[in-house]
Amino acid sequence: MRQTDSLKITIVTVCRNSEAFLAETIKSILGQTYPNLEYIIIDGASTDGTLAIIKQYESEIDAWLSEPDTGMYEAMNKGLHLATGDYILMLNSDDLLTSNDTIEKAVTLIGNERPDYFYGNIIKFQDDKYRKVKLFTVTFDQLLLSTHGTFVSHPCFFVSAKLNNILGGYNSTYKYASDYDYILRALAIPGSSGKHINLFISKFRLHDNNSYNTVKWKINEEREKILTQYGFYQQPRLKRVLFYCTLWIYYKIINLGNNYKSLPV
Repeated sequence: MRQTDSLKITIVTVCRNSEAFLAETIKSILGQTYPNLEYIIIDGASTDGTLAIIKQYESEIDAWLSEPDTGMYEAMNKGLHLATGDYILMLNSDDLLTSNDTIEKAVTLIGNERPDYFYGNIIKFQDDKYRKVKLFTVTFDQLLLSTHGTFVSHPCFFVSAKLNNILGGYNSTYKYASDYDYILRALAIPGSSGKHINLFISKFRLHDNNSYNTVKWKINEEREKILTQYGFYQQPRLKRVLFYCTLWIYYKIINLGNNYKSLPV
């Protein structure tokens, strides 16, 4: 076993009534070539065929439970509590890893470094169309002043168990934007180290039932509270405008030409 293979990676999927896409998500994880992988599913007492799908793959899933919860972030915290990996990745129940060797490539790219967190790029897709989105390394100030979590995509964000213990998991008082709060807190901890790796980690599925599409206004409302909490509006206006414009212009430049394309046959 290579030294990097000794790193244990935990992937957590939370779900509720996710029968439409969950099997695809599970197969994209169970098909990974990386040997030291732990997979956990937390279900919020589904009433459709979700449990039947989980039980179909039960022998290959390291841990799962199904019980009522107060929302997806409480479910994520349950997954974090069960996780035993050195790094933890949250993958939505309708998303996919990009290829069977995604985790192997990610671990190889960080090599013998042990950053507190690392993250990669993302592919957004809907039906037969996809768009590759390149990201880049940002600081706490940059992520805050961008006003969005776009530059550190949650389905591509690996957090170390050590850092998560300091963070104490997700703030479940936020029901829709706690992932933005979680990542901001990770970047804000003095001395925390992190990096962007140039690898497409996950495929983020866009569809009519996608939680972002259905509760967009609630996400924006909570994001405003988070921005206020971390002092966004206390920053000089000129700094806010300069950071915002510079960051989004750079994001647009590195993604020039990355428009939606047809999926390969």
